[in-house]
Amino acid sequence: MKGFVGNEVQREQFNNYIQHNQAENKPIFLILIGQEWIGKTTFLRNFAEENLWEYVRTDLFRMRDCTKYLWKNHSIQVETPDKQKTIEIAENEIYDNKWIRELNSWLQQSSVSWRKIVIIENLQRMTNSAMNAFLKTCEEPLSNRYILATAEHESWILPTILSRAMVIKFSALSDAEMKEYVDENYQNIPAEEEKLLIKLSMWSPWTFSTIKEQIQEDAELLTNIKNLLSLMKIKGKWTKKVQLFKYLDEKWLFEIFQNVLIKEFMEEWNTHWVDAWIRVKQLIASNVSLENALWNGVLEMEE
Repeated sequence: MKGFVGNEVQREQFNNYIQHNQAENKPIFLILIGQEWIGKTTFLRNFAEENLWEYVRTDLFRMRDCTKYLWKNHSIQVETPDKQKTIEIAENEIYDNKWIRELNSWLQQSSVSWRKIVIIENLQRMTNSAMNAFLKTCEEPLSNRYILATAEHESWILPTILSRAMVIKFSALSDAEMKEYVDENYQNIPAEEEKLLIKLSMWSPWTFSTIKEQIQEDAELLTNIKNLLSLMKIKGKWTKKVQLFKYLDEKWLFEIFQNVLIKEFMEEWNTHWVDAWIRVKQLIASNVSLENALWNGVLEMEE
C-alpha cells in the first residue's frame, strides 16, 4: 500500500484473506490487533479509500474513536443518547456519533457501489450490551460487507466475537524500518533530534509525524520535552514537572510521553514505577483530572 511502511507480512496476510473471501463470496470480518499509533487505522482507511474510490461518502461507515476530543473514554453503545449524537472534533467540524443499531441498519441497506466497508476504531470501546448486539451482525453477515476493526488487546474483546473474525497482529516498526521512514520523509534532521523523536514515537510513523508537526509550530516544544526527560531522572521539583506535563497535555502529547516512560521502566524491570504510571492511565480514563491523577498515581511516591 502506497505510503505505508512496515508490517509487510501482516499486510500480505490481510490482502490474501480479502482476496480469498472475495473469490469464495464469503463475508469479511477482520480485526487488527496492536499497540496505539502504529498505523492500524491509517492502513484500513487507505484500503477503504483505494477500494471504494468515489463511493467513500456513501459506502464507508467509520466509527471513530473521539476519546481525545471528549477528554474521557468514548464508548460505543447500542444506541447513543440524544445529547451525545454529535461530537465537535475541530473548529467547524462535527462528527455524527455512531452506535450499533445504526451500524446494523446501515449494513442491511443496499450499497451504491457493489460493497460496503465498516471501520471500527478500537473495538474494545464497545459496552457489553453493544458487543452482544454487534455479535448478531457477526453471526449473520451479509455478502459484500467488509467489517474491519482495530483493537489494542484481544483480551478486551468478547471471545464469541473474536472467534468469528480473522485476527492479524500489527507491531511497531523495527529500527531499520523507522530509519527508512524518516530518511524518506524528512531531510536535514539533526541526529540527536531524530534519535529523540524516534524514541518518543515508539517506532510509530504517525506519532513521529505528529510530534514533528508540533515542533514546527512551537519552537519551545523540543526544549521542554528534553527538560522533562531530565527532570524525570531526579527526585522532587514536581511543581515544574506538573507544569510541563500540563504543557504536553495541551499539545496532545501527554499520553505519548507517558507510554515512553512506562516502556523505559519496563525495560529497567522497575515494576513499582510501571504500576504507578498505569495507575495514572486508569485514573485519567475514569475522568480524574490530569493533575489529580499525577498526584495520586506517581507524585506522592517521591514525598
